[in-house]
Amino acid sequence: MILLGKLKIIEGMKENRFLYAARFIACLAVIFIHTRFPGVAGQYIDALSRFAVPFFFAVSGRYLLGTGVSMDCQDSRYIRSRMKKTLLKTVRITFFIYSIYLLFSFIYHVLNKISVKEWLASKFNPGEAVIFLMYNSGKFIYDGSYTFDHLWYLFALIYVYILIYVFAPVLRKWYKALIFILLSFLYFGELLQTYYPIRPFGINICTWYVLRNWLFVGIPFVLIGILFSDHMEKNNVSMSLEERLLWNKKIKRNSLIFLMAGVAITIVEQSILAKKEVYIGSVIIVVSLLFLSECGLPGGRFLWKLGKKSSSNIYFYHVLIIACIDIMSNNGIIPVPAMWLKPFLIAAICIVLFYLNPFVQKKAG
Repeated sequence: MILLGKLKIIEGMKENRFLYAARFIACLAVIFIHTRFPGVAGQYIDALSRFAVPFFFAVSGRYLLGTGVSMDCQDSRYIRSRMKKTLLKTVRITFFIYSIYLLFSFIYHVLNKISVKEWLASKFNPGEAVIFLMYNSGKFIYDGSYTFDHLWYLFALIYVYILIYVFAPVLRKWYKALIFILLSFLYFGELLQTYYPIRPFGINICTWYVLRNWLFVGIPFVLIGILFSDHMEKNNVSMSLEERLLWNKKIKRNSLIFLMAGVAITIVEQSILAKKEVYIGSVIIVVSLLFLSECGLPGGRFLWKLGKKSSSNIYFYHVLIIACIDIMSNNGIIPVPAMWLKPFLIAAICIVLFYLNPFVQKKAG
């Protein structure tokens, strides 16, 4: 009975509370990236926060092809069936959120006496289209009204899902090699940024979106999630109850050690290489969190609820909140928040709007 009770904690939970809590922390990390604490401490907080979006990609991959389904049953038809539903849902979400930001940009520029023609010409032109299609960035998804291109994540997911749909027959033949190759290119590119900044396609490699895009971040981290899902499926099939409990104890300890190592490596990387989009330590943190999420760890009394109910909206709309705060402070409507205060202010507003607000909760439900 004791063993069965422990197994229920490990496997029987209908919702992974630790993963919800981790998602909420990752959302706070994204806010910290976009609001930036001052000084040297702010640089290290920024570096440690860089695990967040890769973690979102990995979690998407973790549950992309379903759980509890034998890999023998996951042929190309099954994969494409799953991908079609997920892709359509992601496109709908992306279209809705993008429309909100597009409307905000339109209103902002009209109020600042920019003609509709000028707005359209600056935002939607061949040069910006190339940047958007190649890198999921550019003025297609951000401009002077809100200065962060966080929506690249959604467009990158669409790219990755399309590619998985197309290459479903060879997904599991190629995914390990692709993870290694693409991450190798990513980190080689980051070394070039520091020591020999080249200009691929006429764009300086130090430009953030040259390496932070669907190819070098989206694909490898989604595939890491799929690979992890396959690994856990094999474990669940092959291990007995006692073996699973022993595995749980061992992997929890090892994952915590690797998590601390990932933090330490990120700090060292930041000291040597300065600001990067994804550190090697970020990968270690992401993988450690994936393993910890399978150990039946609690998500805190309230933290997991924040993650479950509000993490998606926090990620999607925090940039809009930052833009509104900046506009009001620049126009003297509210005081300019101190740099150390602004990240906490934005986080608090997000929690109030997307977790405590009953209207939002009713609509989300």
